[in-house]
Amino acid sequence: MAYRIEVRDRDLNRIGEIDTWLQLDMVVQFNDQGSWNLLIKAGTPQAELLQQGGGVAIYQDGVQTPILTGQIETFQKYWTTVQHSSEGSIFVGGKTDNKLAYQRLAFPEPGLPVSEQYSSPNDTRAAKAQVNVLMWDELNKALGPGAISNRRVAGVTTGTAPTGFGAVKADTLRYDVIGEKLSEWGSDNKTGWRFIYNPNTRSIDLRVYQPRDLSKKIRFSPELGNLREFIWTLTAPKVTRVIVACQGEGKERYIWQKIDSVSEAEWNLQIEQFVDRRDIPLKTDSNGNPVLVTKLDSEGFEDLGDAPDGVEWTSDLDRARRNYQTAKQERDAAQAQLDAAETQAEKDAANARLSNATTALNIAKAELRDQISAAKATVVDYYLEVIEQAADEVLKEGEKSGNFQIYPIDTEQVVFGRDYFVGDIVTVEVDGTSYSDIVREVSISVDDGGNAVSVSPKIGEQGSGEPLNLYQSVYDMRKKLRKLEARM
Repeated sequence: MAYRIEVRDRDLNRIGEIDTWLQLDMVVQFNDQGSWNLLIKAGTPQAELLQQGGGVAIYQDGVQTPILTGQIETFQKYWTTVQHSSEGSIFVGGKTDNKLAYQRLAFPEPGLPVSEQYSSPNDTRAAKAQVNVLMWDELNKALGPGAISNRRVAGVTTGTAPTGFGAVKADTLRYDVIGEKLSEWGSDNKTGWRFIYNPNTRSIDLRVYQPRDLSKKIRFSPELGNLREFIWTLTAPKVTRVIVACQGEGKERYIWQKIDSVSEAEWNLQIEQFVDRRDIPLKTDSNGNPVLVTKLDSEGFEDLGDAPDGVEWTSDLDRARRNYQTAKQERDAAQAQLDAAETQAEKDAANARLSNATTALNIAKAELRDQISAAKATVVDYYLEVIEQAADEVLKEGEKSGNFQIYPIDTEQVVFGRDYFVGDIVTVEVDGTSYSDIVREVSISVDDGGNAVSVSPKIGEQGSGEPLNLYQSVYDMRKKLRKLEARM
């Protein structure tokens, strides 16, 4: 497919077209900024179109909507005696117009300027709605027509409030980068957003949409001739046995182990790893059972530590502690009454009150001790869960992994931009196994004739900082391949 570039000025007017360049590279990303870079001869009329504050719209032949649009952010003059005999070349580039979302923060009160944020009754803002509504609303009031005047971006349109679809999400906002929040809200890949320049209306339009499921229509495989290369890798686990050590000294130190027996049997490996968790207050009793490590507080009660939700470990303990505080206050009040008494009658009444209060306090104290003792089992159970979570985290980090890398290419039957786009769900078929996921990113290199040299989609988490562990999918590929080889 051939490509062409239209140029806009800082007021979003279309001012010309570039059809001659040395090299053009683009990265189109789903729910992210993407980028573009253009190498063009310096000193030409077309090069003069590219100015600070302006931008580009890159089109694919036969496709009405631009592949990407973006503002010019960098200029670099390039000249060497080896390659140039005239004025040299210019590198021009930038992010796509999606960068607008990354240039705005989510104010606690979007309707107020920075200087007046202090007057908002809350220092954070709660947001709750269906994801597409969350996205639209945040962008509209941060930079669109719904924003205050000094934050509104000229030429940006957001349209009318959309009808909600998908799951409801809740969040708390305080000067977060909006683009990062949009990516977080859309992490389930069911809602997409995009800013695209429209030269006819001289506007940059927001589009919030549902990605298409093209898994039955768009397929990549060696047999179809649209898969240039694929690599799958199975890697053995780095740890199969996690030994967690808690508090206690010597033989009293509580030690607990978790084993990934499935991986051990599959790979014929046993790999141990020690985890020091002295922050977990458990030790071993004489029977080998875990017991709570406690200290006495200032009043002589065992300190069980804080529960994770900030309340008492049990409702009975909460009631006993409140009763104890009430009884102590009554005893102190009775003592104060006795200290203030002057007549014998006042002293007798105060002594009677103090006697009753002291008896009630002793009863409350005994009840509190009993409930502290009874709550220990709940506390131990909680920390046993913490131990298992710690072991699971280490096993997860060192688990067996499967990596699947694919390198599709454009063919006459399936072309990026015309037939599928980032965010769409497509299918890859390799070694008898099908795998469907979203097109997360596409890198495109275009030669000086305007024709694509390479179109490289990244499907699923391929190429991300946190690649998806496709162990089961890759393992199935390997099994089917071995069965096929056995029949040959």
